[in-house]
Amino acid sequence: MRYYETLYIVDPNLENLILEKTMGEIAQELEKTKSKIINHRLWGKKRLAYQIVNQKYGSFIILQFQGGTQSKMREFDIWMKLNNAVLRHMTILLSEKPDLYIEPNNEKIQENVDEGNGDKKLTKKGLDENKEAVTEKKDSDELPKEET
Repeated sequence: MRYYETLYIVDPNLENLILEKTMGEIAQELEKTKSKIINHRLWGKKRLAYQIVNQKYGSFIILQFQGGTQSKMREFDIWMKLNNAVLRHMTILLSEKPDLYIEPNNEKIQENVDEGNGDKKLTKKGLDENKEAVTEKKDSDELPKEET
C-alpha cells in the first residue's frame, strides 16, 4: 500500500469557517480517488520564503492519506492547481504509514519518569505547573521598595 502526504498553503486571511469548508472540499475531492485520509490538520500560519499572490504569510495544512486510484490522483493534482483557495501544494510519497495525529489538548495529565536514566517527561499541564512555580518564586524574590 502507498502512503502520501500533501502539504498545501492557503490564504492566511481566511476565517475559520471558510478554512474548514476549504479543507472539507479538498477531503471530498480526495475521496473521489478512493483514498483513505489518515491525518488532515492545520499546521499553522507561517511566513513564506517569498511572496505568493502578494501574500507574505500562509496557512499550512498537512494531509496524509493512503493512496487510491493512480489515474484519479492526477485529476486530484490538477484540481488542486485550479483551486483558487490553494496558493501552492506539494504531494510526496511516504516510505511508511504515518502515525495518527492526536491533538495536544487531549493529552492525559501525568508525569512519567524514565527508569533508565531518571529523566522526567512532562506533559503540557506539567510544563504549565512548572511555569507557575517559577513565576511565584520570582514574585517572592522581589525586594521591598524603599520609602523616601
